Amino acid sequence: MADSSYCRRESGEINLNIKQWKKLAEVLDVPLSEIYEGDEKQVFICTDNAVINNSGTGNIYSMPESVLENQHKYIAKLEAEIEELKRLLEKK
Repeated sequence: MADSSYCRRESGEINLNIKQWKKLAEVLDVPLSEIYEGDEKQVFICTDNAVINNSGTGNIYSMPESVLENQHKYIAKLEAEIEELKRLLEKK
């Protein structure tokens, strides 16, 4: 695969097809389910008068504070898990 083609896929401009996902899983020697990202996009639907502004150059989303708080908690949880995994790796 050409570098430019790879870069477009890595940046999300072009999606990988299932054949490419399978090949990637094979090369990485991991199960497909561990790395596969479907074509579905994540969408937030806010029902509390959140503002969405699309200026043509990008999207700006105003989200409820509770969503951001939950994201911060989740990030903290993931960081703690990473530290625990690092600790376990150091023991080996």
